[in-house]
Amino acid sequence: MTKDLSNPQMAPLLRRQVLGGAGAAAALLATPALAQDLGQLARSAVGQGLPRGVTGTDAQRGLREALTNGAVAAVLRLGRTDGYWRDPVARIELPDPLDDVQRSLRPVRASGMLDDLHLRSNRAAEAAAPQARQIFIDAIRTFTIDDIVGVIRGSETAGTQLLSARTRPGLLGLFRPPMVTTLQSSGASPAFDRVAGRYNREIARLGGLGSAAGAPQQTSGAQLRDQFADYCVGKALDGLFHYVGEEERAIRRDPARRTSDLLRRVFGNL
Repeated sequence: MTKDLSNPQMAPLLRRQVLGGAGAAAALLATPALAQDLGQLARSAVGQGLPRGVTGTDAQRGLREALTNGAVAAVLRLGRTDGYWRDPVARIELPDPLDDVQRSLRPVRASGMLDDLHLRSNRAAEAAAPQARQIFIDAIRTFTIDDIVGVIRGSETAGTQLLSARTRPGLLGLFRPPMVTTLQSSGASPAFDRVAGRYNREIARLGGLGSAAGAPQQTSGAQLRDQFADYCVGKALDGLFHYVGEEERAIRRDPARRTSDLLRRVFGNL
């Protein structure tokens, strides 16, 4: 028989059923197992370890903005006259053993040829550095949300480390042609040849650049110039990544460096 819900006599029964159901639901919600499940759901909702209120898309955009700022700042800092040469961190020193020879000759003012090569190598890096700007930016745009979560909660330079791991091999190939061109146009390559003619025994030892330590090899003058170019490219990139990392570290540490609402939201609660 169907119950007549409009019957006033049914009202107390309905209230007992409703209140009983609500009490049962409250008791169920209070169980430790369900509370744990709800806690896991809440943690998932804030982005798999991302700061509260930050979505995966926010984190992706925020990290891209931070690294792009760092890349642009690094290029502007080093890609100008004296950018490398006057920088105590990024300055490219001559490789051993040329560096040792230079140091030994400098007190007696006989290091002029090596000093010239040293300066021109840094000038080549300064001229080539702007080529890295778009390469960095294009690489940063490829970062996925899966890349981002660990970086946001990672070390102070986790994003820079990821950028280096993803781009350094390609950057070596893309950065090398302009570097070789600027080495030549700046006079560094001819300077290297002059140094090679004067310090042929020391230059011969540079055959170990880029090869297995201690491995004997016969190296031509052209191969030595190539290895010297590779050495300069590697050091130039080291300097750029150093300052990208410095910018990332500053954004994480200093609220004043978070110059947009997005950066403040993503990095403000780390």
